[in-house]
Amino acid sequence: MSRKLKAGIAVLIGLTILGAILYRSAPVQDALMRAGAAAALSNVPETFDGLQVVVCGSASPLGNNPDRAQACLAVITPEHFFLVDVGARSPMRIAQAQLPMNRLTAVMLTHFHSDHIAGLADVNLASWVAGRRASMQVYGPEGVETVVAGFNQAYRLDRGYRVAHHGEKLLPRSAGPMQANTFQPGLVWQDDNMTVTSFLVDHSPIDPAVGYRFDYRGRSVVISGDTNASDSLFAAAAGADIVFHDALARDSLDIMQNVMAESGRSGIAQIIADVTDYHADTRVLEEAANAAGIEQLVLYHLVPTPMNSLTEPMFLRGLSDKTLLAHDLQVFELPPESEEITIR
Repeated sequence: MSRKLKAGIAVLIGLTILGAILYRSAPVQDALMRAGAAAALSNVPETFDGLQVVVCGSASPLGNNPDRAQACLAVITPEHFFLVDVGARSPMRIAQAQLPMNRLTAVMLTHFHSDHIAGLADVNLASWVAGRRASMQVYGPEGVETVVAGFNQAYRLDRGYRVAHHGEKLLPRSAGPMQANTFQPGLVWQDDNMTVTSFLVDHSPIDPAVGYRFDYRGRSVVISGDTNASDSLFAAAAGADIVFHDALARDSLDIMQNVMAESGRSGIAQIIADVTDYHADTRVLEEAANAAGIEQLVLYHLVPTPMNSLTEPMFLRGLSDKTLLAHDLQVFELPPESEEITIR
């Protein structure tokens, strides 16, 4: 080794040691913390002039991938902000995406499986703390009043603690409890620019279960919730720009079921077998979407949750390159009165 190279290595080692010492210094830590906080506050996403969908959760309960939260999609315009389902870990994704929680219009629930409602209390708290001044509105089919009443009761003491600690001016007591809105399939919500409609889907024995269609300034997005490939959904989705559809990879599930059975875990094997009859097999979705004139099919609520680069392609077997697999924090942008779809 040359003398020059030895000297360079010595300098590098010295700088590394010096950096480690400085990094443990309180003034340096404070300065870095201040710079990081300022950068985070200044890095607010710009408002998009159109219809935007942010994937805040693409997983199902079967499988545990820390890179995927459970089912949650955010539908955002300059005037609106809806969340469709709020599964476990989705509040973390909502925070990472820096979504405008202070102006949350409503939460729309497709049904009441735990992986679609687990984050409800966290979303309510986050939007309350962010500045919401009235009760968070929660829409859903029959049964939503039971879910909302249960969460309100469970978090009653928590709300009281927070108001006592931070004050009524910051956290209005009346805005703490959620408010349930029960509907029948059809028109759910409407203003001058946005129409939200619901339709029944096939998630038997769960009944009712619904999907939603959002129409805004000539653009449209449909969200299936959990369902088989159902005629009612594709009829409601006719001509939509994007359909986000529940998806099941049968090849992956068959392997999982066989392995569980062979290892003596008959209970889990039975649960996996049961799952196959109330989620949509990927092999039939693309043809149905094409027949309905849907521009873009995106698979979400993935059963089983893909764990790596091996299992993701198994979801797309037999499908064209046009069909997409959703990933958490993916953003779909639809400019008004256009056919353009931007994905980032």
